[in-house]
This record gives sequence, C-alpha cells and structure tokens, in this order.
Amino acid sequence: MFVVVCLGSAYVRGRSGEYWVKGLLEDQGYFVIRSAASHTPIDLLAARDGVRLAVQVKVKGVFTKEEKEKLLKWAKHFEAKPILATKRRGRWVFKEVA
Repeated sequence: MFVVVCLGSAYVRGRSGEYWVKGLLEDQGYFVIRSAASHTPIDLLAARDGVRLAVQVKVKGVFTKEEKEKLLKWAKHFEAKPILATKRRGRWVFKEVA
C-alpha cells in the first residue's frame, strides 16, 4: 500500500510548522517531544527547568472553542501551561491559552 502526500497539503504544512516550533523551543533550552501524526490537542510537549508546555501549533485555520477546551483539559492532566503557537506576518507567536 502506498500513501501519496501532496507537498502543498495541510498535513505537510502542519508537520513543517510543528518541526519549526520544536526547533524554536529547543533553541530556548526546552526538551521537546513531538506527537507524530497526532490527532490530539497537544502537538508538542516541552519542558525546561520544571516548567512544562503543552503546545498546539496552528499554521492556518481557526482555533475553535472545542480545540481550546481540549487543550486546556490535556494541559491540566500533564500539569503544563497550554500554549497556542500561530504564525502571524511571517513570525511565530506563542500565546498562553486561558
């Protein structure tokens, strides 16, 4: 069985964004785990000096109320800060979700 993925697909853009954000966090000294092919609210789990981040990466699209609620729930279980990473005007922005 072969799976064909179009290089312009949402999956590829999302995965690329996740790796980009992972690299940014690692550059800041975080240890980062990526949830590959995840269908969970957490794309990246990062830790540094006892601080944990549960990161949802959004390259495009809307962060829905349902996604927000799920991220908050999952972050609570991991005792992590819920973070939304989005790209605005060509720059990655990290925002704590409340």
